[in-house]
Amino acid sequence: MAKSKKNKKTNDPLDRDMSFLLKEKGKWVRLNELYELQKKNKTITLRISEELLDEIKKIAQDEETNYQKLIRDVLIDYVSKKAS
Repeated sequence: MAKSKKNKKTNDPLDRDMSFLLKEKGKWVRLNELYELQKKNKTITLRISEELLDEIKKIAQDEETNYQKLIRDVLIDYVSKKAS
């Protein structure tokens, strides 16, 4: 007897109404902004040196943000550049 394939719901972002990505008529949200709009539903653990973390925290303080958001923004920028 053949195994039946389960219909898996895909998370294809293009498989839905994309009008929420329009900022203004004809202006689309940039890829890095799209990542920032997405739900943050995964936690990661990252080992880095204390010195690197201290520098990240100093930069975050200078930019008046928290260091976790700064790290996320750096990752988003990197991935956005690689994806385009």
